[in-house]
Amino acid sequence: MTDTSPPYGAEAYDSRHIPQQSPQIHDHAGRLCMRLPWGNTQEIAPLTFIEDDSPAELREQEEEERRSPGSRARKQARFHNACDNIRYRQAHASAWTHLWAYLWGIGRFLFWFFIIGGTLTFLITTPMLEIGWEEAFDEYLKLIIPWFLIPSLGSWVVGYIAIHHLPSQWIFTPSKGPLWELNRQTGMVTVFARKPGQFKEQGYDGDFIRPFHEFDAYIHVLPTRQGMPLYSLHLVHRYQPVAIDFMPLIGRQSSDKNSLALWDMWQNYMDISKPLPDIPVLEEFRQLDPVTAEYDRRTGRNPRHWRDMDDSTFKAAILAMQDRINQLDALSRPNLMARHVRYAG
Repeated sequence: MTDTSPPYGAEAYDSRHIPQQSPQIHDHAGRLCMRLPWGNTQEIAPLTFIEDDSPAELREQEEEERRSPGSRARKQARFHNACDNIRYRQAHASAWTHLWAYLWGIGRFLFWFFIIGGTLTFLITTPMLEIGWEEAFDEYLKLIIPWFLIPSLGSWVVGYIAIHHLPSQWIFTPSKGPLWELNRQTGMVTVFARKPGQFKEQGYDGDFIRPFHEFDAYIHVLPTRQGMPLYSLHLVHRYQPVAIDFMPLIGRQSSDKNSLALWDMWQNYMDISKPLPDIPVLEEFRQLDPVTAEYDRRTGRNPRHWRDMDDSTFKAAILAMQDRINQLDALSRPNLMARHVRYAG
């Protein structure tokens, strides 16, 4: 694979040379958000960026590309996403694809919920009734099977068959376009306009495109109905009410650790003074990034570190990353961006 991409652009993010910026007038993040500090990152990534791309899957993708050169690029263009040494671009799955995924996932969840919950309810309430266990069990089956188990099991089976056995082009269809992009080479963050005039008030006739250093990361805290906090990561423009919600990447979680890890990973990905994050999905592109290629040459990194890894070593790598995520203490770091901008409030 040869690199035909241009060199880093003038706005490419370099943590060693951050420009002075205008004072922030308003904080657009919202009241349930906590701003995260810039800098002092660790070589870390949320677990989903490790365990979702096993060595076996990487080798399978490699073989597919060998049999059909350009298949990856064609697939990325069709689905409006990308993940390489140049850009990370994200797009939603289509509503049609979401339908089958929901049928499968929610059907499976509800089936086991009704089995377990219904059984516990039966065992707890039956002694309070004035009928015998056998009669109560017959009534229980008449209620739960047709009204709860059959619909949920049917949803589970239909969704499973659709996703795993029907032709993928029938089920996995592209959305209308990408949502956002982080570009390492240009240093720009793009929030794609989903409708005409979406960013007209911000002075943009089309997509919203600004340098990475003008955005701040915030942890968004959303309480559940029981009052328990759920955390997700947002990237918010410092001067305009424009933001990226990374919840689709790692979900909302009961701990803020994966959000902190994702912020470190994005800073490392965009920072041209550092190599690309060492995660499986980016391994084949490391040689195409000048800084990363020089780093790997200097450190003697095996270019097939992830792709040739055996299963037991891969599991150990996942556990090691989990330990590092659990120990992450990013909130206590000084905010290095505060040297270059005066924040509001």
